[in-house]
Amino acid sequence: MVTSKLFDPSNRYDRQVRLWGEDGQASIGSTSACVLGSDSLATETLKSLVLAGVQSFYIVDDARVEQVDIGQNFFLHIDDIGRPRAEATLEKLTELNPSVLGSSSCQSPTALTQEDVEKLATFSVVVAVNQTEEVDAKFAQVLYDISVPFVCIKSFGLIGTIRICIKEHTIANSHEENPRPDLRLDAPFKKLTEMIAETDLNDMTIEQLRHTPYILLHFKGTFYPQPLEEFRKQRNDEKAFPTTTSDRKEIQQILLSFRRSKEDSGTKDSENFDEAKAAVMRAFQKTTIGASVKSILTSSQCSTSTQPFWLICEALRRFVDANNGLLPLRGTLPDMTSDSSRYTRLATMFHEKALADAQEVLRFTREVEKERGVGDVISEEVCYRFCKNADRIRVQNGDLLDYSRETKEIVAKIREITVDEQTRAEKVDSATWMLLMRAAGRFKKEKGRFPGTNGVPVSIDAQDLRKRVEALIKESVKENEDIQPMLHNVTDSAIAEMCRFGAAELHVISSYVGGIASQEIIKLATNQYVPIDNTFVFDGHTQESATFKL
Repeated sequence: MVTSKLFDPSNRYDRQVRLWGEDGQASIGSTSACVLGSDSLATETLKSLVLAGVQSFYIVDDARVEQVDIGQNFFLHIDDIGRPRAEATLEKLTELNPSVLGSSSCQSPTALTQEDVEKLATFSVVVAVNQTEEVDAKFAQVLYDISVPFVCIKSFGLIGTIRICIKEHTIANSHEENPRPDLRLDAPFKKLTEMIAETDLNDMTIEQLRHTPYILLHFKGTFYPQPLEEFRKQRNDEKAFPTTTSDRKEIQQILLSFRRSKEDSGTKDSENFDEAKAAVMRAFQKTTIGASVKSILTSSQCSTSTQPFWLICEALRRFVDANNGLLPLRGTLPDMTSDSSRYTRLATMFHEKALADAQEVLRFTREVEKERGVGDVISEEVCYRFCKNADRIRVQNGDLLDYSRETKEIVAKIREITVDEQTRAEKVDSATWMLLMRAAGRFKKEKGRFPGTNGVPVSIDAQDLRKRVEALIKESVKENEDIQPMLHNVTDSAIAEMCRFGAAELHVISSYVGGIASQEIIKLATNQYVPIDNTFVFDGHTQESATFKL
């Protein structure tokens, strides 16, 4: 399929660009996904990726469309019955976005040779949908070693799960909610210090005082005491800084004393003073490096890796060492009541300082690139964006997918469940559903069908499924350990519910879980936001979800 040359991604993906940024959308546009499976869960996952504007996708599945597919996959029509399901879904998916390339293979994922699996390194991400544990483990081993993200998603009746397997995932911007402003009250830079020194609150008219940006109110006036200076004077400590809530409340009271009296001003209600007071709790924080960023800068990867993320992190580490342990200035100011001239001057100096810091990091980056013989791989624009979000970088390190080890951890979680009998009967814990999914998989492997299918009564399959639950628990605990406490938390009603599902794939569950899976894939592709680490479980009975690391 040929993409139209007239296509303008900035128009089609306008709303997404507002969320991910142009660089994020560019990353999505270069993402290629391989999906093993073409059922409704796979189709819903691909639908969201196609609409988001990935570069291409590849479906691997040997199934043919059957009558049951028509009722659970809205992308299939009765006329598709008998057709290769991969081809039928490919046809519908490519209609959603003509700029996305799609292809398929009518080969079973289980039939792929080791060479075929290794070729998957060309994809940005590989997604296994409702595959067996053996298929998951086979692909996970190869992809983990070559650092290609592997996402396993499954749905069974009203239960859906997502498991992300990746050796290392770097995050250039975690998009922390409601981040603290980077005002550097405890370490003002030169130009800001000069503007503070020029500010004389005593010489201002009432209107000028009312339109003084609160960042200046936090600092020094000539006649009025500096809040921080007064705070230190009261403690007879030149380096004192408010570290507790009570300390910051003292700062707030000092700020309020700056207001002119009613006789002078006619009122004490000045919006900028209210803003200054409200901002104290968040603005008066020491400028420090968070634990997660500190662990990145002290990682051995900084000293050895030639990957772009680690190259610039080594440059960032050198910048921090040369600048009294400070990260590059973020360079943005929060909104505040002010006259245009002073706010513009403040915003400009913060922006210029951020650019200067980014230039210094870029200089260190060029040094690192030269030392490691990789050429100029970091552009000036990338360096600036990285520095702007330097306090929000993260690294996730994952373990290889190992169902045996993870089942032991699931059983351990079930052992720790402590709820009353009524709660146990009314609500099934996420770990219990995970164990029952594993038990249903073993049931299928040993009997050639899922529990609750082929017209077998639920009561009979429930007994067989419980035996497999017991076997999994015994394999996961120490020899001769009493398994009754764990079995007690896997209720008969939950086991019977798994059988009543009859391995049904409900489109509403597929749509919900597939949508979440696609969001996680986009996070992996853009290196923005923090992906699930590493397991997600959705319970359609209660409409509740849980995440935990296995």
